[in-house]
This record gives sequence, structure tokens and C-alpha cells, in this order.
Amino acid sequence: MAEKDYIAMWFEARRPYGISDDIYWSWCDTRDNSVNWKSWRHANADGMSGFANIMRPMGYPCDPLPVCNETSVPGWREIIKAQREHPVKEAPKVVNWRKTYDTPVEFMPEFNILTREETAAVYAASKARRVSPGNLIFSALSRVIARELIEGDEPFYWFFPVNVRGATGIKTESFNQASGVYLLLDRHSTAEDWQSQMRTRLKSKEHWKSWKLANIGKYIGMPGVKLVYKMTSGKQFFVGSCSNLGAWPLADERNPEPDPHMQLVAAAPGSTNYPVASSMIEWNKRMALTLKLNSYICQSRELLRDLTDQWYEELKKDLSDV
Repeated sequence: MAEKDYIAMWFEARRPYGISDDIYWSWCDTRDNSVNWKSWRHANADGMSGFANIMRPMGYPCDPLPVCNETSVPGWREIIKAQREHPVKEAPKVVNWRKTYDTPVEFMPEFNILTREETAAVYAASKARRVSPGNLIFSALSRVIARELIEGDEPFYWFFPVNVRGATGIKTESFNQASGVYLLLDRHSTAEDWQSQMRTRLKSKEHWKSWKLANIGKYIGMPGVKLVYKMTSGKQFFVGSCSNLGAWPLADERNPEPDPHMQLVAAAPGSTNYPVASSMIEWNKRMALTLKLNSYICQSRELLRDLTDQWYEELKKDLSDV
């Protein structure tokens, strides 16, 4: 029986509602920060395979693609047991946005590129604080978004994708092989708070619970997925997603020498349910931080640019505190 990408069904189910699953990417010429945004559909390739498709014609083998540190998908009994042993606090999935809008507009992503020295400082600070670079970077963004766009002190959720490639048994490289965890945070949450909760939720196998539920299309088909999406999309809201898109090019002695003036930048999709699409990606030992906002919370390119810059400044404060 041929393999099927059941995760892609959800992107297809959203399309009739005008919700794009486009992953934007570009090469940035760091001499003038010029970009030429392109995209591919998430339904057609996840981030890992999408970037491999970009790299291989340039001479980068990208083989094998990175896998997770697990080797198989656990059963429901194991997941339920893990959740009992590692309980986590939960709250309503709502966000008290200061302002929301009905007018659909789209702005291309904004980004900041760290120097090699700043990138090295991120790794050094992460090591010193015993947190991952992603939790250091995205906790800084979360504080900015909460300060500028969210009303009150109620907690909110971020979605953090998790690579499950290598454990799923899926052979088709382009098929979506990412799950994720939902982190419950507030406007004061530090990188350590992110790290602690990430660790607990991974131990509770929340990412595998999400994976199994996301693959429900195997049993209910596309009509069932469309019905489930219609019934649930108006009930659960999150700040957005935090995508660590990896370090490229993948280490390989066959790689050509990268152009020192070119930097890869990329942004994951978003929606009214996940209006902040934030990404980090490393190219040739330099990180790029990219931000894309859904028009549900942003009607101004100036606001998007300002928040992107505030993210960079907030991160620099974290680096200077180490």
C-alpha cells in the first residue's frame, strides 16, 4: 500500500478558508539585505525536505537528513503512562490580543541576520544557562509580543515544532515528519521557563500524542479531516509557532564552499489561530531570525519591522546578561 502524507491533509483542509500553507524562503545578499521571496507549499514538503530540495541543485548532498533521537512511534498505552508520570499545567487556549482586524492583507516576512560573533554568543549563552538556542531566542520574542500586542497577564500558548523524522518509519522524504508541543507561558517567561516546560512535555510524549491525532486522516479520510477542522478551528487560539529550521548546509565533506555574502532566510506559515510565525535558521554559521504576522493582528509593515527589531534587541539583552 502506497504511503500517504496524512499531515498534509490538514493544510488541504484549511485552503478553502483562504489559509495559506506557503513556506517563504529567500537568499539574502548581506551586502544590501536584498531578497527575492519564493515559496513552496507545506503540503508538498516539510521544512527539512524543502530545504534539501533547494540545496541539492547547488551541489549540497543533504544526505542523510537529520533524524530525531527516538526510533519508533510509541503506542497509546505508553503515551498515557508518560502523561500520568509527567503532568503539565494546562489553561484555556485563548489569546487576549490588544487589537484584531478583519481586513486581509499580507506582508512579506521581515528578518534580522546575526553576525558570526553574535551567533557564537547565542550558543555560548545557551550553554551557560543550560537552555537550547531555540528557547533562548524564542523566549525573547515572546516577551516582545506579549509586551506590544497582548492585553493582561493571562497565560498563552506557543506551538514549538519537533522533528520526528527517523522514528515514523515513513520512507517518502518529502512527507511531513514534524509534530510539536504546546508551551504554556506568560509575558515574564524566561528561557529557563521554556526549557523546563519543553523537557517535561517531551517526557510526557505530548509530541507523539499530537502526531497520532494529526494522523487521524488515516482512519476518517479527507471528508473527516475537513469536518474536524471546521468544528475545532474556532475554539483554539495560540500566539503562534516557533520554528527552528536547523543549521545549513548539513555537514558533509562534499559540500561546495558557500558564498560568504549570501544568507538563507525563511518563514513558516501562519493563520488567525497561529498569527505569529517566527523562525530561526542558520546558514554558514550565521543565524537569521524571521518574523511573519497574520493580518488578524497586524495591518502595518512598520509594526512588523519594529517587532522584528525589538526581538533582536531583546535577544541582545539576554546575551549581555550572561
